[in-house]
Amino acid sequence: MDATFRIAFLVLQAGILLLHGVGLPANWILLGLALVYALLTDMQILGWGTLIVLAVLAAIAEGLEALVGPLVVARKGGTRHGVLGAFLGGIAGALIAAPVAPPFGSMAGAFAGSFAGAALLEYRRSRDRDGALRAGKAAFLGRVIAAAVKTLVGSWMWCILAYRLLVSR
Repeated sequence: MDATFRIAFLVLQAGILLLHGVGLPANWILLGLALVYALLTDMQILGWGTLIVLAVLAAIAEGLEALVGPLVVARKGGTRHGVLGAFLGGIAGALIAAPVAPPFGSMAGAFAGSFAGAALLEYRRSRDRDGALRAGKAAFLGRVIAAAVKTLVGSWMWCILAYRLLVSR
């Protein structure tokens, strides 16, 4: 494939990274399109090694996303109840809000659900309103940080693709 097609492909992939902002699995979409590109070009530019590295990075990003939010709650003084609430609330919020307000519903739901889950379970345990609100705020912050980390990893994935498509021979 010629250089114009490679650049157009990279522009498309950069645009896909914006899907993180609406809660879609941008890193996995980026990987899937890289696989399609590799197959269309008979694996001449993007080989299995590159695709495996991209898959590992996407998996790491998912793991970090799942861990960072609850860890922030724990570091800000929340108990395991708040941590569990942040985790479960984030998942529930994303699932509930996704069909209600597409395309931004899943991300907003995950943020709100993390806050609500942490605050509710923390309050249920301690009956301390201020502590529960602190846990909820920490869960919200953790969710924002997690989304940023996931986007950062996606940017690394894009850089690997750019290197392979434009520089590496």
